Amino acid sequence: MASQGDGEVWYAHPVYARYWQHYQQAMNWHQRHKRAYRKALEVGYFQTLYSMYPPAMQRYSDWHADESYETEESSDESQIECDVSNMDISEELRQYFAQTERHRQELKKQQQMEAEQHDSYVLADQDLHRVSWRSSLPPSERPGERRTAEMKKLYGKDAAKIQGMETAMQLTFDRNCDKKQPKYWPVIPLNL
Repeated sequence: MASQGDGEVWYAHPVYARYWQHYQQAMNWHQRHKRAYRKALEVGYFQTLYSMYPPAMQRYSDWHADESYETEESSDESQIECDVSNMDISEELRQYFAQTERHRQELKKQQQMEAEQHDSYVLADQDLHRVSWRSSLPPSERPGERRTAEMKKLYGKDAAKIQGMETAMQLTFDRNCDKKQPKYWPVIPLNL
């Protein structure tokens, strides 16, 4: 199956010649792009390094591969000291630093908010009734007292009747959920 009757492999058939031509062009472009990207990174890296530490680059340019240095020198040179006492900081740089710090604080707040929201997520395939926020402390008020007050405010004299209908519907729903135990759909995180 790997070769046809005349000894050629299937992918060498002339029908696929245009595909292989495009493939070769794409691979050539990819290789040229990788080389150019690597050269750009090297140039950018060395220019940045040279602008940050020009004396170090000049000092080490005369090193030879066969020479070695003592560990005392290397430990002293690894700690680069910068004298910033006479450094002038422009107002634009100050504004940039302030804006950067504000962005950091906003990002930190946003991440904290997202973490709190993530903790309150209930997966759709989990039963909502299993998630409970139980406490060992006794309730601070009578159960249902707040709900009854809200219902009276919303519905007036018919509040008890409407609350009874809601309770009956909820009990029917809970009974059917207990009996049939349905899987929730879709199985994606929902903020409930």
